[in-house]
Amino acid sequence: MSPTKTFCPPKFTLHPPKFFYTEISSLDRKFYSANMAKIALITGGTSGIGLAVAKDLIQTGSWQVNIIGSNQERGQDAAASLPDVTFYQADVRNYQQLAGVFDQIFNTTGQIDFVFANAGRAEYTDFFAKSETGIPPEPSSEIVHTNLNGALYTSYLAMHYFRRSPESTKGHRNLILTSSIGGLYPYALIGFTRSVGERLWEEGVRVNALCPGVVETPLLADETFYAVFPPEIFIPVDVVTRVVSQLLSGADMVDAKGMRVAGDQMHSRAVHVSGKSFLFIEKPEIHDEQTRMTWAAMMGHTLDV
Repeated sequence: MSPTKTFCPPKFTLHPPKFFYTEISSLDRKFYSANMAKIALITGGTSGIGLAVAKDLIQTGSWQVNIIGSNQERGQDAAASLPDVTFYQADVRNYQQLAGVFDQIFNTTGQIDFVFANAGRAEYTDFFAKSETGIPPEPSSEIVHTNLNGALYTSYLAMHYFRRSPESTKGHRNLILTSSIGGLYPYALIGFTRSVGERLWEEGVRVNALCPGVVETPLLADETFYAVFPPEIFIPVDVVTRVVSQLLSGADMVDAKGMRVAGDQMHSRAVHVSGKSFLFIEKPEIHDEQTRMTWAAMMGHTLDV
């Protein structure tokens, strides 16, 4: 593969990785991007929620979808089963690999409109396990690397390539992060979404966190999960994809309790998908002027005092 132009943040040296992908068609992809489709990039896109969202986007006829995963065989099978889908092999824990994929996609298409930071692993480690030793063993950080660092890398790269995309896409760019209302590590992404979402909205990027309940995916292909979660609480994946579609639309949204959020306020929010609908997880309120000033300063705003 010929070298590609790369973006290197400080202290990183970027070497383009080897890519495994299935071409979308014989059409020139820059022409395709400019004239026919919006560009989506989905991490964890080779199965489960990520693949379901990819299928849903393709069915609209308006998207060219790029799926990223670490399993080459599964990714190639997924891309081969769908039109207008390209698979790239990369590990979201590896910044160099992930950045190389983003750069390859951007240089090929000329823009990125939607990034779904969806890669994640099930939490098999028992944080609350008791230890009989004087000093307990070091807890595993593998989940943190995937569910947190991977999402942070993905969001950081999304921000960079959104900024490089055509001005005409401003206000229509979306970053959605798969989070959780209960998982120890994914839950941190709700706070991250609220923090970066306010700032990036000023640049025309909608950032929201998707918090699905228990969805039957390959992550749950373990008897332990089925012993913990009764089948009746599982959520159909099409409910999740429907919520993602609503988030991408930028339209007003009304949750299961009747709470309405106007389209121009649909950013920096966490949406909990449950049953056959969704609920907004309300933002903490700013109760005093000092807190408002602190928040404004953190967002880089000039204060009127």
